[in-house]
Amino acid sequence: MNEQNIPQPNESVQGSKHIWITITAVIVAAIIVGGGVYAWQRSSMQSTEKSLQQQITNLQSQIENLQQTTPPVVITPKTTQEPTQPIDETANWQAYENKEVGFSFKYPASYGDFQISINNGETGKKFIGNFQNNKYFSIGGITADFTAGRSGYFLDFVKYLYEGSKYYHLMALDKKWLVEPVKMMSVDNQKILIVSGNSYVEERNNIEGPTINPGLNGGALINIPGTGEFKGVAVWNSDVNALPQSNFEEILTTFKFTQ
Repeated sequence: MNEQNIPQPNESVQGSKHIWITITAVIVAAIIVGGGVYAWQRSSMQSTEKSLQQQITNLQSQIENLQQTTPPVVITPKTTQEPTQPIDETANWQAYENKEVGFSFKYPASYGDFQISINNGETGKKFIGNFQNNKYFSIGGITADFTAGRSGYFLDFVKYLYEGSKYYHLMALDKKWLVEPVKMMSVDNQKILIVSGNSYVEERNNIEGPTINPGLNGGALINIPGTGEFKGVAVWNSDVNALPQSNFEEILTTFKFTQ
């Protein structure tokens, strides 16, 4: 029998040792490599953590600095401002009232007392009023049936008419004069016509003889509501240098009607 191909026991043992050595080497290499990777990863994480911690510390320091240098924001509630009331410059003025004619008004005390006289004409009645210390401010009016042996003038005023979009100064016995007001005012629900010498259309080219207009200065025409004898009042400023128009109109704003 041929015994040359039968493995010997020593050869089998030697082969097993080589296998185990290889396996052990692989395991040791894996451990070394894994440990190295782990050590690298741990070192990288520690470095990242340290960097993040430093950034957090810097941010906290910046916040503390801002809190110390920035003043606190104080929110104050909005307050509703009361509207400013206009100053009434006429509050300390004197007051005059005439119930028979049907109106009242106020004026500066320096003008002195104001008095109205009511007189009879040939027919009808007229009234006229003046200040004690200011002769440039006059008022007047007549009843619709008033006649007198003289020429008419500005204070011979019954009332104003508004017809066909035009205004007229009505005198006694239905005589009327076309007027073009230079200004309108509204006082105590009544419209006041501010007129000048040029407002009376029919007299613009008539400079001779008596005229009905208030002359070079100006005046106002006011209707008086109610059932009294007098239906209107004409107010005359006979000298705007002595009585400025602004002062004249300020007196007009105080008119009230009592009937």
